[in-house]
Amino acid sequence: MSPTMSSTTANSTAIRTSNTTARPQTGCWWESKPVATSTGYGDAEIICAISESRGISPTIGLSFVSVATSEATLCQFTDTQTYARTCHKIKIYAPSETLYMSAAEDSKLISVVAENLEVETVGIRMTSLHRKYWSALSGQDYVRCLAFPDEVEVLKSSTAGYYFATCCFSAALKHIDKSRGLAFAPQTLRIRFESSEGSMMIDLSTMASLELIQNLQNAKSRECLFGLLNETLTPMGARFLRSNVLQPSTDAEKIKKRQEAVTELTTKGDMLFAIRSGTETFRREELANIS
Repeated sequence: MSPTMSSTTANSTAIRTSNTTARPQTGCWWESKPVATSTGYGDAEIICAISESRGISPTIGLSFVSVATSEATLCQFTDTQTYARTCHKIKIYAPSETLYMSAAEDSKLISVVAENLEVETVGIRMTSLHRKYWSALSGQDYVRCLAFPDEVEVLKSSTAGYYFATCCFSAALKHIDKSRGLAFAPQTLRIRFESSEGSMMIDLSTMASLELIQNLQNAKSRECLFGLLNETLTPMGARFLRSNVLQPSTDAEKIKKRQEAVTELTTKGDMLFAIRSGTETFRREELANIS
């Protein structure tokens, strides 16, 4: 990403840098620093923040922020002492860095996550942060400031009461701000709250044995389910496909709509060609804007 990016960018999503260094009272970012775009900083740059409540069946909060595609996902659910659902969720998003509170350094959660996801083998950075990074109030402010205008009210409603998820969202964004000097311009971050319902959970050993995202003999080979299906043209599309391979929907209505869309695209070749051509053009323009 070029640090000398122009203050206005054609066909971009309100990407700007500002000459002022003052932060608004709302907690929104608006500083003189590079702005994260849907093609910038590296397609694999995904920051995960994790926290948990105390108790026999802990409540887990997670937030994933993709710098490359300007997307953020918030999750909160109850897990068991084996943290199977937590490890599954992190595996789906494959973060490059996972953040946790410094007070949880020796917790069972961090130990299980590090062991099950083989963080040292695959190169996932585990970073501890001070408790001050985790603020539900700041997380709510970020939602209100950075989300698309027509999604703010829905997001405020869907995240209300999910303390741990919004705390993680705050930690992830503050860490990106402090460690990378990156800022998302207001109203340009696609944020969604992901419920634990409506999807299938596939355990990590099954993912591996079925070769859903990686070939057992050659880790770099495309000969796995994801590799064979992946004809996407953008990082966002590839990530969405990966998520659906590892976390298939169980929502009958959603599955029906997807089947109808596939039928329409396979029977209308001109429409499919136009959509793919338009996507390729958009991708090239984005790359040119940050070169």
